[in-house]
Amino acid sequence: MHSPDHALQLEDATRMLALVDACADTRDLEGLLTRAATVLLQCAQADLVAFALPPAATPHGPSIHVSSRSPMTALTERSVKEQTALTLSEMDIDPPPAEAFTLIKGTELTPLRAVARTDTVYPLWQSTLEFEGELVGVIIIYGYQDWSLAPRTQDVLEQAKGPLGRAMFQALALAQLRNRTHEDPLTGALNRRGFDEALRREVDRARRNRRELSLIMIDVDRFKEINDRCGHPAGDEVLIRLAARIQRTLRRSDFLCRVGGDELAVLLPEVAADVAHAVAERIAQACADITAGEAQLPVTMSMGVSGLSLAVGSPSDLVRRSDEALYAAKRGGRARVSRAG
Repeated sequence: MHSPDHALQLEDATRMLALVDACADTRDLEGLLTRAATVLLQCAQADLVAFALPPAATPHGPSIHVSSRSPMTALTERSVKEQTALTLSEMDIDPPPAEAFTLIKGTELTPLRAVARTDTVYPLWQSTLEFEGELVGVIIIYGYQDWSLAPRTQDVLEQAKGPLGRAMFQALALAQLRNRTHEDPLTGALNRRGFDEALRREVDRARRNRRELSLIMIDVDRFKEINDRCGHPAGDEVLIRLAARIQRTLRRSDFLCRVGGDELAVLLPEVAADVAHAVAERIAQACADITAGEAQLPVTMSMGVSGLSLAVGSPSDLVRRSDEALYAAKRGGRARVSRAG
Protein backbone atom coordinates (compact mmCIF):
# COMPACT_ATOMS: atom_id res chain seq x y z
CA MET A 1 0.00 0.00 0.00
CA HIS A 2 1.38 3.39 -1.06
CA SER A 3 1.87 6.12 1.55
CA PRO A 4 0.15 9.53 1.18
CA ASP A 5 3.55 11.11 0.51
CA HIS A 6 4.17 8.69 -2.34
CA ALA A 7 0.79 9.53 -3.85
CA LEU A 8 1.56 13.25 -3.68
CA GLN A 9 4.96 12.73 -5.30
CA LEU A 10 3.31 10.73 -8.08
CA GLU A 11 0.75 13.51 -8.61
CA ASP A 12 3.50 16.15 -8.83
CA ALA A 13 5.50 14.02 -11.27
CA THR A 14 2.40 13.59 -13.43
CA ARG A 15 1.91 17.36 -13.53
CA MET A 16 5.52 17.92 -14.53
CA LEU A 17 5.23 15.34 -17.31
CA ALA A 18 2.09 17.12 -18.55
CA LEU A 19 3.95 20.43 -18.55
CA VAL A 20 6.95 19.00 -20.37
CA ASP A 21 4.59 17.53 -22.95
CA ALA A 22 2.89 20.94 -23.32
CA CYS A 23 6.31 22.52 -23.97
CA ALA A 24 7.39 19.98 -26.58
CA ASP A 25 6.04 21.91 -29.59
CA THR A 26 7.64 25.36 -29.85
CA ARG A 27 6.58 26.21 -33.39
CA ASP A 28 3.73 28.47 -32.21
CA LEU A 29 4.30 30.77 -29.20
CA GLU A 30 0.61 31.33 -28.44
CA GLY A 31 -0.18 27.62 -28.69
CA LEU A 32 2.71 26.82 -26.36
CA LEU A 33 1.55 29.35 -23.76
CA THR A 34 -2.06 28.19 -23.95
CA ARG A 35 -1.09 24.54 -23.40
CA ALA A 36 1.26 25.41 -20.54
CA ALA A 37 -1.31 27.68 -18.90
CA THR A 38 -3.94 24.93 -19.02
CA VAL A 39 -1.62 22.64 -17.03
CA LEU A 40 -0.70 25.40 -14.58
CA LEU A 41 -4.32 26.39 -13.97
CA GLN A 42 -5.02 22.84 -12.88
CA CYS A 43 -1.80 22.57 -10.89
CA ALA A 44 -2.21 25.82 -8.92
CA GLN A 45 -6.00 25.73 -8.77
CA ALA A 46 -5.73 29.41 -9.68
CA ASP A 47 -8.10 31.59 -11.69
CA LEU A 48 -5.74 33.06 -14.30
CA VAL A 49 -2.25 32.45 -15.66
CA ALA A 50 -0.55 35.39 -17.39
CA PHE A 51 2.69 35.57 -19.36
CA ALA A 52 4.15 39.06 -19.87
CA LEU A 53 6.01 38.96 -23.19
CA PRO A 54 8.83 41.19 -24.47
CA PRO A 55 7.85 43.78 -27.13
CA ALA A 56 9.60 41.90 -29.95
CA ALA A 57 7.65 38.71 -29.28
CA THR A 58 4.51 39.72 -31.19
CA PRO A 59 3.48 42.23 -33.87
CA HIS A 60 1.53 44.08 -31.15
CA GLY A 61 4.46 45.20 -29.00
CA PRO A 62 4.21 44.71 -25.20
CA SER A 63 1.72 41.89 -24.67
CA ILE A 64 0.16 39.77 -21.95
CA HIS A 65 -0.95 36.25 -22.84
CA VAL A 66 -3.65 35.26 -20.35
CA SER A 67 -5.60 32.04 -19.88
CA SER A 68 -8.42 31.79 -17.37
CA ARG A 69 -10.58 29.31 -15.54
CA SER A 70 -13.71 31.25 -16.54
CA PRO A 71 -14.57 34.03 -19.03
CA MET A 72 -13.11 37.43 -18.14
CA THR A 73 -15.06 40.67 -17.97
CA ALA A 74 -13.76 43.93 -19.42
CA LEU A 75 -13.00 45.09 -15.86
CA THR A 76 -11.02 41.90 -15.22
CA GLU A 77 -8.99 42.48 -18.38
CA ARG A 78 -8.16 45.99 -17.21
CA SER A 79 -7.22 44.65 -13.77
CA VAL A 80 -4.87 42.09 -15.37
CA LYS A 81 -3.08 44.86 -17.28
CA GLU A 82 -2.80 47.11 -14.22
CA GLN A 83 -1.65 44.34 -11.87
CA THR A 84 0.87 43.03 -14.41
CA ALA A 85 2.40 46.49 -14.86
CA LEU A 86 2.57 46.88 -11.07
CA THR A 87 4.08 43.41 -10.55
CA LEU A 88 6.74 43.99 -13.21
CA SER A 89 7.66 47.28 -11.56
CA GLU A 90 7.97 45.57 -8.17
CA MET A 91 10.28 43.01 -9.84
CA ASP A 92 12.52 45.90 -11.05
CA ILE A 93 11.44 45.29 -14.66
CA ASP A 94 10.56 48.60 -16.32
CA PRO A 95 7.02 48.08 -17.69
CA PRO A 96 5.10 50.17 -20.22
CA PRO A 97 1.90 51.89 -19.01
CA ALA A 98 -0.89 49.39 -18.34
CA GLU A 99 -2.95 50.67 -21.28
CA ALA A 100 -0.06 50.01 -23.68
CA PHE A 101 -0.30 46.24 -23.17
CA THR A 102 -2.15 44.14 -25.73
CA LEU A 103 -4.09 41.30 -24.12
CA ILE A 104 -3.77 38.01 -26.00
CA LYS A 105 -6.36 35.51 -24.82
CA GLY A 106 -5.49 31.86 -24.57
CA THR A 107 -7.90 29.28 -23.25
CA GLU A 108 -10.98 29.91 -21.12
CA LEU A 109 -11.80 26.75 -19.22
CA THR A 110 -15.35 25.83 -18.34
CA PRO A 111 -15.46 25.86 -14.53
CA LEU A 112 -16.75 22.74 -12.80
CA ARG A 113 -18.14 24.92 -10.04
CA ALA A 114 -19.18 28.53 -9.65
CA VAL A 115 -16.14 30.78 -9.34
CA ALA A 116 -16.25 33.10 -6.35
CA ARG A 117 -14.99 36.30 -7.90
CA THR A 118 -14.87 40.02 -8.22
CA ASP A 119 -13.54 41.79 -11.27
CA THR A 120 -10.19 42.43 -9.53
CA VAL A 121 -7.31 39.96 -9.71
CA TYR A 122 -4.54 39.42 -7.15
CA PRO A 123 -1.04 38.07 -7.93
CA LEU A 124 -0.52 34.83 -6.02
CA TRP A 125 2.91 33.90 -7.42
CA GLN A 126 5.24 35.41 -9.97
CA SER A 127 8.63 34.69 -11.44
CA THR A 128 10.90 35.58 -14.31
CA LEU A 129 11.41 32.97 -17.02
CA GLU A 130 14.96 32.74 -18.30
CA PHE A 131 17.10 30.61 -20.56
CA GLU A 132 20.90 30.71 -20.35
CA GLY A 133 20.73 34.03 -18.50
CA GLU A 134 18.37 35.70 -20.99
CA LEU A 135 14.99 36.97 -19.80
CA VAL A 136 12.26 35.57 -22.05
CA GLY A 137 9.15 36.56 -20.07
CA VAL A 138 7.44 36.77 -16.72
CA ILE A 139 4.78 34.38 -15.44
CA ILE A 140 2.15 35.54 -12.95
CA ILE A 141 -0.46 33.32 -11.31
CA TYR A 142 -3.62 35.29 -10.44
CA GLY A 143 -6.64 34.68 -8.23
CA TYR A 144 -9.90 36.53 -7.76
CA GLN A 145 -9.22 36.36 -4.03
CA ASP A 146 -6.00 37.26 -2.28
CA TRP A 147 -4.67 34.02 -0.84
CA SER A 148 -1.39 32.10 -0.70
CA LEU A 149 -0.41 29.08 -2.75
CA ALA A 150 0.59 25.99 -0.80
CA PRO A 151 4.37 25.45 -0.49
CA ARG A 152 4.06 22.18 -2.43
CA THR A 153 2.36 23.99 -5.31
CA GLN A 154 5.05 26.66 -5.29
CA ASP A 155 7.70 23.92 -5.49
CA VAL A 156 6.03 22.51 -8.61
CA LEU A 157 5.88 25.98 -10.18
CA GLU A 158 9.57 26.52 -9.45
CA GLN A 159 10.38 23.23 -11.19
CA ALA A 160 8.24 24.30 -14.15
CA LYS A 161 10.36 27.40 -14.78
CA GLY A 162 13.18 25.41 -16.42
CA PRO A 163 11.25 23.68 -19.22
CA LEU A 164 9.03 26.73 -19.68
CA GLY A 165 11.97 29.11 -20.07
CA ARG A 166 13.70 26.82 -22.56
CA ALA A 167 10.54 26.35 -24.65
CA MET A 168 9.73 30.07 -24.62
CA PHE A 169 13.24 30.96 -25.77
CA GLN A 170 12.87 28.65 -28.76
CA ALA A 171 9.33 29.82 -29.55
CA LEU A 172 10.31 33.50 -29.27
CA ALA A 173 13.23 33.01 -31.65
CA LEU A 174 10.91 31.45 -34.22
CA ALA A 175 8.24 34.12 -33.67
CA GLN A 176 10.72 36.97 -34.14
CA LEU A 177 12.07 35.36 -37.32
CA ARG A 178 8.51 34.88 -38.57
CA ASN A 179 7.66 38.52 -37.80
CA ARG A 180 10.58 39.68 -39.94
CA THR A 181 9.72 37.39 -42.86
CA HIS A 182 6.05 38.40 -42.63
CA GLU A 183 6.63 42.17 -42.85
CA ASP A 184 6.13 44.20 -46.00
CA PRO A 185 9.39 46.15 -46.46
CA LEU A 186 7.69 49.21 -48.00
CA THR A 187 4.89 49.92 -45.52
CA GLY A 188 5.89 47.94 -42.43
CA ALA A 189 2.50 46.20 -42.51
CA LEU A 190 2.16 42.43 -42.57
CA ASN A 191 2.69 40.94 -46.01
CA ARG A 192 0.44 38.36 -47.67
CA ARG A 193 2.02 35.47 -45.77
CA GLY A 194 1.62 37.31 -42.48
CA PHE A 195 -1.99 38.14 -43.34
CA ASP A 196 -2.84 34.52 -44.12
CA GLU A 197 -1.33 33.33 -40.85
CA ALA A 198 -2.97 36.05 -38.73
CA LEU A 199 -6.33 35.43 -40.41
CA ARG A 200 -6.22 31.70 -39.79
CA ARG A 201 -5.16 32.17 -36.18
CA GLU A 202 -7.76 34.85 -35.40
CA VAL A 203 -10.61 32.93 -37.05
CA ASP A 204 -9.69 29.86 -34.98
CA ARG A 205 -9.56 31.93 -31.80
CA ALA A 206 -12.84 33.73 -32.54
CA ARG A 207 -14.68 30.48 -33.21
CA ARG A 208 -13.17 28.73 -30.19
CA ASN A 209 -13.97 31.56 -27.77
CA ARG A 210 -17.18 32.71 -29.52
CA ARG A 211 -15.76 36.15 -30.17
CA GLU A 212 -16.46 38.70 -32.89
CA LEU A 213 -14.02 39.16 -35.79
CA SER A 214 -14.23 41.53 -38.77
CA LEU A 215 -12.20 42.15 -41.91
CA ILE A 216 -11.86 45.32 -43.99
CA MET A 217 -10.46 44.95 -47.52
CA ILE A 218 -9.11 48.24 -48.93
CA ASP A 219 -8.26 49.12 -52.53
CA VAL A 220 -6.67 52.42 -53.63
CA ASP A 221 -8.86 53.86 -56.36
CA ARG A 222 -7.23 54.28 -59.78
CA PHE A 223 -3.79 53.44 -58.42
CA LYS A 224 -2.49 52.60 -61.90
CA GLU A 225 -3.33 56.14 -62.96
CA ILE A 226 -1.32 57.49 -60.02
CA ASN A 227 1.70 55.42 -61.07
CA ASP A 228 1.31 56.36 -64.76
CA ARG A 229 0.91 60.11 -64.16
CA CYS A 230 3.14 60.64 -61.15
CA GLY A 231 5.62 57.75 -61.34
CA HIS A 232 6.10 54.66 -59.23
CA PRO A 233 8.05 56.45 -56.46
CA ALA A 234 5.00 58.68 -55.93
CA GLY A 235 2.80 55.58 -55.84
CA ASP A 236 5.07 54.04 -53.21
CA GLU A 237 4.89 57.24 -51.16
CA VAL A 238 1.09 57.08 -51.26
CA LEU A 239 1.12 53.54 -49.89
CA ILE A 240 3.58 54.48 -47.14
CA ARG A 241 1.47 57.45 -46.06
CA LEU A 242 -1.79 55.50 -46.19
CA ALA A 243 -0.34 52.67 -44.08
CA ALA A 244 0.97 55.14 -41.50
CA ARG A 245 -2.37 56.97 -41.24
CA ILE A 246 -4.37 53.75 -41.04
CA GLN A 247 -2.09 52.29 -38.38
CA ARG A 248 -2.66 55.34 -36.19
CA THR A 249 -6.43 54.76 -36.25
CA LEU A 250 -6.15 51.12 -35.12
CA ARG A 251 -5.72 49.41 -31.75
CA ARG A 252 -2.55 47.52 -30.90
CA SER A 253 -4.47 44.27 -31.24
CA ASP A 254 -5.55 44.97 -34.84
CA PHE A 255 -3.64 43.82 -37.92
CA LEU A 256 -2.80 46.01 -40.92
CA CYS A 257 -1.71 44.00 -43.94
CA ARG A 258 -0.58 44.69 -47.50
CA VAL A 259 -2.03 41.75 -49.41
CA GLY A 260 -1.27 42.96 -52.94
CA GLY A 261 0.21 45.89 -54.85
CA ASP A 262 -2.31 48.53 -53.78
CA GLU A 263 -4.61 46.31 -51.75
CA LEU A 264 -4.59 46.52 -47.97
CA ALA A 265 -6.51 44.59 -45.33
CA VAL A 266 -7.39 45.35 -41.72
CA LEU A 267 -8.21 42.48 -39.38
CA LEU A 268 -10.18 43.50 -36.29
CA PRO A 269 -10.37 40.90 -33.49
CA GLU A 270 -13.38 41.14 -31.17
CA VAL A 271 -15.09 43.73 -33.39
CA ALA A 272 -18.55 43.24 -34.90
CA ALA A 273 -19.23 44.11 -38.55
CA ASP A 274 -21.27 47.23 -37.75
CA VAL A 275 -18.44 48.61 -35.61
CA ALA A 276 -15.92 47.63 -38.33
CA HIS A 277 -17.95 49.69 -40.81
CA ALA A 278 -17.49 52.71 -38.52
CA VAL A 279 -13.76 51.94 -38.30
CA ALA A 280 -13.56 51.92 -42.11
CA GLU A 281 -15.30 55.31 -42.26
CA ARG A 282 -12.81 56.62 -39.71
CA ILE A 283 -9.93 55.30 -41.84
CA ALA A 284 -11.32 57.10 -44.89
CA GLN A 285 -11.59 60.34 -42.93
CA ALA A 286 -8.05 60.01 -41.56
CA CYS A 287 -6.65 59.59 -45.09
CA ALA A 288 -8.87 62.17 -46.84
CA ASP A 289 -6.15 64.82 -47.34
CA ILE A 290 -3.50 62.51 -48.86
CA THR A 291 -2.53 63.41 -52.43
CA ALA A 292 -0.12 61.94 -54.98
CA GLY A 293 2.87 63.59 -56.64
CA GLU A 294 3.49 67.21 -57.55
CA ALA A 295 0.13 67.25 -59.34
CA GLN A 296 -1.47 66.54 -55.95
CA LEU A 297 -3.88 64.01 -57.37
CA PRO A 298 -6.54 63.19 -54.78
CA VAL A 299 -6.22 59.70 -53.30
CA THR A 300 -9.39 57.82 -52.38
CA MET A 301 -10.09 54.26 -51.27
CA SER A 302 -12.87 51.74 -51.73
CA MET A 303 -13.48 49.42 -48.77
CA GLY A 304 -15.43 46.24 -48.17
CA VAL A 305 -16.39 45.05 -44.67
CA SER A 306 -17.59 41.67 -43.43
CA GLY A 307 -17.76 39.91 -40.09
CA LEU A 308 -17.51 36.34 -38.87
CA SER A 309 -20.87 34.65 -38.34
CA LEU A 310 -22.52 31.24 -38.38
CA ALA A 311 -22.74 31.53 -42.17
CA VAL A 312 -19.16 32.81 -42.47
CA GLY A 313 -17.13 30.18 -40.71
CA SER A 314 -13.78 29.97 -42.50
CA PRO A 315 -10.97 32.37 -43.40
CA SER A 316 -11.74 32.02 -47.12
CA ASP A 317 -15.42 32.84 -46.49
CA LEU A 318 -14.47 36.00 -44.61
CA VAL A 319 -12.10 37.15 -47.37
CA ARG A 320 -14.62 36.32 -50.12
CA ARG A 321 -17.41 38.33 -48.52
CA SER A 322 -15.12 41.29 -47.84
CA ASP A 323 -13.94 41.19 -51.46
CA GLU A 324 -17.55 41.09 -52.69
CA ALA A 325 -18.34 44.14 -50.58
CA LEU A 326 -15.22 45.86 -51.92
CA TYR A 327 -16.29 45.25 -55.52
CA ALA A 328 -19.75 46.60 -54.66
CA ALA A 329 -18.09 49.79 -53.37
CA LYS A 330 -16.19 50.14 -56.64
CA ARG A 331 -19.29 49.53 -58.74
CA GLY A 332 -21.10 52.11 -56.65
CA GLY A 333 -18.67 54.85 -57.68
CA ARG A 334 -15.55 54.25 -55.58
CA ALA A 335 -14.42 56.28 -52.54
CA ARG A 336 -16.92 54.57 -50.27
CA VAL A 337 -17.41 51.76 -47.76
CA SER A 338 -19.66 48.82 -48.49
CA ARG A 339 -20.67 46.18 -45.98
CA ALA A 340 -21.45 42.57 -46.85
CA GLY A 341 -25.16 41.77 -46.54
